[in-house]
Amino acid sequence: MKVQLDWLWQYVEWNMSKEDLCHLLTMGGLEVEADEPVDLGGGRTTEVVELNVTPNRGYCLSHLGVAREIAGFTGAAFRSPDPDPELEKAFAPAPASERLKVDNEEPQLCPRYAALVIDNVKVAPSPQWLQERLIAIGLRPINNIVDITNFVMMEYGQPLHAFDLNLLKNRRILIRRASRQEAFVALDGTQLRLDPDALVIADGEKPIALAGIMGGANSQVTKDTTTVALESAYFDPITVRQASKKYGLRSDSSYRFERGVDIEAVITAQSRAALLIRELAGGEILNGRWDIYPDPVPRQQIALRVSRTNQVLGTALEADKIFNYLKGLGLKIVKEEQKGERVLVEVPAFRPTLQREIDLIEEVARLDGYDKVPVTSPRGELSPVIDSPTRALVLEARARLCHLGYAEAVNYSFIEKEHAVNFMTAFAPGDAETIDLDNPISAELGAMRTSLLPGLLKVAVSNINKGNKSVRLFETGGIFHAPKGSQEAVQNTCIAVLTAGPHPASVWKGANAAHDFYDIKGALELLLDGLGVKAQTGPANRSFLDAGQSAAWSVSGREIAYCGKVEGKLASAMGLDTPAFALEVHVERLAEVLPGRKKFESLPKFPETYRDISILVDKPVASGAVSDLIREAGQPLLSRVDLYDQFEGKKLPEGKKSLTYALAFQSPDKTLTDEEVNPVFENIVKALGDQVGASLRDQ
Repeated sequence: MKVQLDWLWQYVEWNMSKEDLCHLLTMGGLEVEADEPVDLGGGRTTEVVELNVTPNRGYCLSHLGVAREIAGFTGAAFRSPDPDPELEKAFAPAPASERLKVDNEEPQLCPRYAALVIDNVKVAPSPQWLQERLIAIGLRPINNIVDITNFVMMEYGQPLHAFDLNLLKNRRILIRRASRQEAFVALDGTQLRLDPDALVIADGEKPIALAGIMGGANSQVTKDTTTVALESAYFDPITVRQASKKYGLRSDSSYRFERGVDIEAVITAQSRAALLIRELAGGEILNGRWDIYPDPVPRQQIALRVSRTNQVLGTALEADKIFNYLKGLGLKIVKEEQKGERVLVEVPAFRPTLQREIDLIEEVARLDGYDKVPVTSPRGELSPVIDSPTRALVLEARARLCHLGYAEAVNYSFIEKEHAVNFMTAFAPGDAETIDLDNPISAELGAMRTSLLPGLLKVAVSNINKGNKSVRLFETGGIFHAPKGSQEAVQNTCIAVLTAGPHPASVWKGANAAHDFYDIKGALELLLDGLGVKAQTGPANRSFLDAGQSAAWSVSGREIAYCGKVEGKLASAMGLDTPAFALEVHVERLAEVLPGRKKFESLPKFPETYRDISILVDKPVASGAVSDLIREAGQPLLSRVDLYDQFEGKKLPEGKKSLTYALAFQSPDKTLTDEEVNPVFENIVKALGDQVGASLRDQ
């Protein structure tokens, strides 16, 4: 909203600099966004400020509204034009009722409609002062009639419209709803097909304006106009807003009606415009005004407590000061119910958003100055937030996987029924059933997921199809199943990881080397080791994994995780043509076996002693089982066991594979000698031979 300071000076005078005035308006809730002089030609300029008017302050979309605010802030006198008595004296003898008929079929959408007839007007350019007023605030002068309606709108905040009465069929104005697909051409040339949700101003046969938004090209004032019907009305803000959005028409008029205009100023603004038309266009105002206002809006009254005002604002304002603030804004104290404490305040029609006591308290804060409200720190008791073991585990696992280079994915908890069946054995018993949705979003989301892997496989397909060939993903979330014959759902929290495509550049992998089983196995082992969990490995009986490249991890006989290569045909059926490797962890089970709080252990004082051991074992023997056996047989001196080579080839006996481990021995009391390490090493060799049939491999 642009406001010309010279124009404001007609209604209120202030004794401060322009900068101080701008600061005052900003602190009062009318933020000054711009302040610049406007060139009027001939070396003359005028000062204009642009205000950011919030939706609850539609009354400030006018010069009178802003002037009233300044008067309230400064205590200066507010002068407002009073054209209504003068209009009564200006009526010509001829009755207007013989020239125009007005009807309103929609009093709910148009609670008040007023019309005047002005005859014998002469359409011409506006005088210089009027043109300069409009130019200063960014409006283009058109002719004296249209310019007057725009001037009054910017003065009062009340939109007006002038129709060429001679262009109205049957000399009639009818407020009604539009017919279905009714044609309408707006003043700006926009051609529309209206629906019954639109409110229109019509003549005897066609729409001549889209109510509250824009007039029609078929009734506009032109240089040939001699008689105008001057409209002033109050239209329902919601109806105007909806029509403006639907039909793509925005105007200064709709902007004001959407925020609510002063229903009592409808006739006052009209009187002001009619008198200006008589003065500047030589018109005669015919006797009589149509003022269709069947249900006058009662003035709202709000009780205000002084103690409550000071309590909310943290101030100690006197009652008289509070009451004077409200009076300065045009509010009226109608009754003092408790002397100096509680009063009844009547809200004027131009402030419809004032509805509660707290609204009046806000007005007091504005006028006293937001910058004067004391700053106090909020007080309250904060309770510590303690994560459940499951959530804490998920957060730690998420951080570890991110550090390992995996990206997190988030999918729906719903998947295709076929995939829910195929992945049912993730962590559900063999006789479990899927949970089908009664009203799925789509056919592809018809069942609750029984594993996180189907969602990750789909994300992998999408990434690869879009050029991201190397896929390293993880997801955390719930999986669901129903026990056989039961309607009660069982939910488990899981962590899943998926790799596919070429491995990222690494010193451990050759160029363009693909992900393999050991990548996903390593990710799972790093995750478990980082959490301090010692688990035993065994076969993973999963129908969706390759039996030759899969394994499961258990603690005390209870499975907590599995990993392996996704079965090729199943992956291809889901659109993934490259080998994929996945793992899934049962979070609740893992949380149950987490070690207690870790304690700091001092660094060892004595160095490690290293040995390598290379053995031949049968191919079915799991390397993890061998590691566990070595660790058990090497106690108490064996500190670390690392598998660093596995080999299968023609040089080895049939059915055999070679495993090579790096062993580290360490004592907390002394540096170990060969004589102390050799018996432990021989015990490891003997245990391997006795329990897994291993033999030392010749180097």
